[in-house]
Amino acid sequence: MHAFDPNDYRKRVLAAVERRGGIEESDAFELYDIPVAEAMRLSDDEVAARVAEVWALWQKLRDHPKYRVLAGLLVDAHRELSEPLLHTGSRLVEADRVRGLRERRDAERYEMLDTAIERLVQRHGGIPAAKIPGLEDIGRLGGLTKPEIADRVRRHRIIDEAPAPFPAPAASTLSPERRQQIRKLLAEYERLLPGDPVPTLLSLLGLDFSDAHNTPEIRLRAEALRARTRELPPGRIRVVLDELLIHVGDILEPGGELVDAYLLVIVETVTDTLRPQVRAAVLVEDLLVAPDFEYLRTTAITAGLDLPTAERILIALADELGTTVEGREHLAAPARGTTASPHPAPGTIGRPSRSDHDATASGRRPAPDATAPSTSGGHATSTPAQSSSGTGGFGPGSARGRRGSTSSDSELPGGSGSRGAEFGSPSSGGQQADSSGAGSGAPAPEQWQQTPYTGGVSPTGEVSPSRVARPWEAALSAARGELRRGRPRAAAGFVADARRSVGDDAAGARAVGAVGEEVERVLAEAMVHWRGAVSCCAARRFVEALAVHLEFLDRRAADVANPDPRGASRELLIGRARAAVIEAGRMFEALPSDPGLRMQAVLAVLEVCADHAAARAALAELQVGAPGEVTAGRKDDGTVVITWVPSGTPQVEYRVTRLLADGSWRVVGRTRGIALEDGGALTGPVPVYGVVASVSGRVSEMTRSDGNSVASEPDGDDAEPSGLPTVRGLAEHGGLLVFVWPTGITEVMVVARPDAPPVDPEDPHARRWKVTNMRYEIEGGVRIPAEIPRPCHVAVASCRREPSGTLTVAAGFAPGARIRWVR
Repeated sequence: MHAFDPNDYRKRVLAAVERRGGIEESDAFELYDIPVAEAMRLSDDEVAARVAEVWALWQKLRDHPKYRVLAGLLVDAHRELSEPLLHTGSRLVEADRVRGLRERRDAERYEMLDTAIERLVQRHGGIPAAKIPGLEDIGRLGGLTKPEIADRVRRHRIIDEAPAPFPAPAASTLSPERRQQIRKLLAEYERLLPGDPVPTLLSLLGLDFSDAHNTPEIRLRAEALRARTRELPPGRIRVVLDELLIHVGDILEPGGELVDAYLLVIVETVTDTLRPQVRAAVLVEDLLVAPDFEYLRTTAITAGLDLPTAERILIALADELGTTVEGREHLAAPARGTTASPHPAPGTIGRPSRSDHDATASGRRPAPDATAPSTSGGHATSTPAQSSSGTGGFGPGSARGRRGSTSSDSELPGGSGSRGAEFGSPSSGGQQADSSGAGSGAPAPEQWQQTPYTGGVSPTGEVSPSRVARPWEAALSAARGELRRGRPRAAAGFVADARRSVGDDAAGARAVGAVGEEVERVLAEAMVHWRGAVSCCAARRFVEALAVHLEFLDRRAADVANPDPRGASRELLIGRARAAVIEAGRMFEALPSDPGLRMQAVLAVLEVCADHAAARAALAELQVGAPGEVTAGRKDDGTVVITWVPSGTPQVEYRVTRLLADGSWRVVGRTRGIALEDGGALTGPVPVYGVVASVSGRVSEMTRSDGNSVASEPDGDDAEPSGLPTVRGLAEHGGLLVFVWPTGITEVMVVARPDAPPVDPEDPHARRWKVTNMRYEIEGGVRIPAEIPRPCHVAVASCRREPSGTLTVAAGFAPGARIRWVR
């Protein structure tokens, strides 16, 4: 871990966290500048020292002009953020969670871009040049840089087209500096007081976009807010509110042109935000479909607009991009080249037109806009001009979105300021008009209601042909959505629907087939991870279960149940595994320092969580006591009985070996008792036996039955186990295990174990497989199976083929025939 540099930390870490939106979009390892890859290697003291350094810097930055809000939030969350990092057990669990989180974040950055490119290639046979700016917008929405986007685009054929120019937005009379200052203050206010979004000064006062010219109400609410602000204790919240109220007094309270200028700023800001989203939405279909229109309209309203202004801007943006809104084609510009700007003229924003005002004052309904003809049956669509009049329930006289409006609302004719008029009351002639334009004269429900896969319909009841021509697209889109949400079972159902409706469409069949293969792959992986999760939990390998299997099921296959109907659910396994890891971490923190008691305590931790990394490391540092005196005697039937005095270390397993005539050792068996019978001993003198005690990969010295000096066997390694030449030079090359084959050896046994070094080639806790020199040459090395958890310990033992065809495997590993595998 590198040394802590406060200036570098501020520029590299805090700037990135601020840019992404705060601590919710980060993790503890990033915030404390601790590399995730070193979580296992770092000691608790090193981590505590780094946490203390970062904590001290946060406190200093609470008065920093740029990072004071972020620093204040970090100081408040310090205890919660640092607690998982201070102890080895919880730190490893947090590291596994953060790795998965960062992998998902990186994958999600490219997801939208790759999906858009895939559909463009399916539709056009390449990427039209005019669509590249839209792809760049999509990539930027995912946080990609221009070179990263260009690298993705270069993989496909570019179809030359001339892109359509975009009209320049109208200028604003508010200075850019003031606009930026207001925007920053509102963002800081939202972070200091989480809750409903406050995108504009009007929202700060609890007013709607259409209330901008209600000057008496604005002044009344601003004065009330000033009074409440004066009651606040000194602090940053009070400072922010005071500064915001200064802008309210300078811009909103005077009324007139300054209000129009501020409303124009809001419209420009929202338009600039919506433009790339609209471009992305129409990129493939060349049409802003109804669900996307509704979503973008909600986004615009959340950003501070009212309904008619939001709809007018979206329709203008669609027209600007050379397309239309599904169901609102009659609102498009009458001819290309005369596209209306999405920015209304100053002085007209949020105000009713003069003709509408006169009509309202005389008690009659204003005439509809010439560009929005009404449909048959009294069915009318609200246009921007109509909506601003207040008669449709969305104008300045409407109560929609207004909080605490004055009594002047009820004075409007027909009760247009009431919520009843907003949705169409009996006093308005019995005609109810909603935002989609469906009124009392609409067709019968069976003629206009949407089915899941028929796309949208226009307000006149006409079905959009671009959606019905390929009904499988909606099902396929739903399948992709379910797959992204980690629900492959639901996605499989949508894929089946798409296959039934694809018919003879070759392009559709290819698209459906590709998604179907992806769904099947995820389902197959889910079955593998389910078996792994159940197996790991049964073996108490809870860290592996959480990091490798349950995390995948929770993220990618949330609706795939346990294949064993009697087995535990995913939620139950996750809860059980997390509880075991936390309990093991607590027990490990309380380990005694006395060596005799420490071994028992470490073994108790491993009984709770068998793959607790810190407990494994502590166990590797402890010495295992050798067995006492070993005796061997032959029974009348020729069987040799070997007995020994137990080791002083508790819960050990004994390995018994027999000395052969060539000087090598052959394993007789393993037991947790203190006696073993050897029925394979040759007649004649009683052979020499050796007994070794082992605990989780740690072995003791060997005690021999002939009383000779014991050979130290801390790792179970001999220079030439069983007298066979050994491999050497183990290394990783291109993801493969490579080594130097000894002369005369054509087969080896590769043994891998994730939690500790293999004791010998017959280690019951390890996985082993045979590799021939021919297979080694063909593949260029030995491929470690993907299902073996990483990191793991790998050892290679030489083999010899006897004349009878029997394969003899060396009883142990040479000192240079081991490697720790991390790929």
